[in-house]
Formats: sequence, C-alpha cells, structure tokens
Amino acid sequence: MALDIVCPACSSDEHLTGRPVGDGTIELTCAACQVKWQRDPRPRCPACGGDDLYHKPQLILEKSRGTQMSIQGIHVEYGCHDCEPVEVRVRGGQPTHLPDRLDGSQ
Repeated sequence: MALDIVCPACSSDEHLTGRPVGDGTIELTCAACQVKWQRDPRPRCPACGGDDLYHKPQLILEKSRGTQMSIQGIHVEYGCHDCEPVEVRVRGGQPTHLPDRLDGSQ
C-alpha cells in the first residue's frame, strides 16, 4: 500500500501542506492551485476498503561483507483480516498464524 498524495485538481505532488483536523483527518492545501481537501491518514485495504488491518513488518536487508546480510531497517506493510486467505489469518488469540492442519496435508 504505497502512499501517493497528489492534488485532485492539478495532480501536483509538490508544495502540499497539511494541518490536522479534530476528527483525525488532515486538511491538505495545494500551493499550486489553492485547492483544499481532507484525507484520512489511517491505512485502508485497497481491495475491500476495510480498516481491520494488521502489521506485516518487512526487513530491509543489504549486503555488508561477502554474502553476509545486514538489517538496515524495517518497513511496515499492512495485511487485511478480511482479504487474506484463511491459512494466514491470525486465529482468535492463537500465537500462530497457521492453522493446526492445512487442507490436503497428511
């Protein structure tokens, strides 16, 4: 879920300013065309539009010496509880993401 913020009137992505509004949204203003609009900064699922998401931390790795990999940072992506396949959903209070048994396994 990439964060692309562009002006809805002129499609500019530069010279945008914002200020928080009391309900958790942000009022953005485009300096190029003076258009104002509100944006909800909370992440949403691009497939269903839902907000029942969970964090999926992704490591940013880089080679440091030879074949040694070093963690340079962590990028947080989001997964949707409603859109993810049953096999990867976190089950009610269970510490694991996978069910006890997958269909077709012995």
